[in-house]
Amino acid sequence: MSQKPQIVGIDGVMDWYDRFSTSPYYAVYTYTSPTKLEKNFQYTGSDKEEGRILLSNTLEAMQMQEDQTLYCLKLYDQINKKNTIDSNLESIASIRFRITEIPQLSMQHIAGMDRGNSRLENAMTRLAESQNLILSKLSAEEFEDDEPKQENMFLKMLENPAIQGLAIAGISKFLGLTDNQMTATGIAGISGLNELNEDEVFTIVNSLMSKGVTVDHLRKLNEMSESKLQSLLFML
Repeated sequence: MSQKPQIVGIDGVMDWYDRFSTSPYYAVYTYTSPTKLEKNFQYTGSDKEEGRILLSNTLEAMQMQEDQTLYCLKLYDQINKKNTIDSNLESIASIRFRITEIPQLSMQHIAGMDRGNSRLENAMTRLAESQNLILSKLSAEEFEDDEPKQENMFLKMLENPAIQGLAIAGISKFLGLTDNQMTATGIAGISGLNELNEDEVFTIVNSLMSKGVTVDHLRKLNEMSESKLQSLLFML
């Protein structure tokens, strides 16, 4: 069934009512589906003029609310024994109507909206590409600037004799080397199974610091008791 109104506006509905009504009885329905109706209001009194006024006033209230609902007005020549209108009663006439028409977009308007949306999408795409390019460039420059600074910071720390001694002491204890081994070999290197030279010590310290190890960590490691340190080494 078509869902388009046959009449739009109060004047058209009232003119149709005046031409086709032969009794006071009528009902106004709304569509719950293309083929099903739900009664909205009705008139089952005996005064036709009273029924007409009720219909006109109700339509005016709908217009004030800018109601765009599709309605169906049905006229009847009788009512049931309960003094009402039910689905078993046959209507003598019916009309689909709207009080307020739904605005229709012209093809020119739709085409203009499409062009506007297309321009907006293109602008957003270009903006996103520009942002990605700027972020990539900034990330590259930041990496180039920060990497040498971080490396220089580690080298300057390792050039400090106090830091060197503390680092070597901590590493030697971490590796399980005795004080005698350190005294015998000094900073130049450690003989035997744990051979380390100065460059390798610095490389290890630099690697640990690059992973987040600080001088304070090495100091705490050096201050550990032998039993705690052995437990730590056992987990490696």
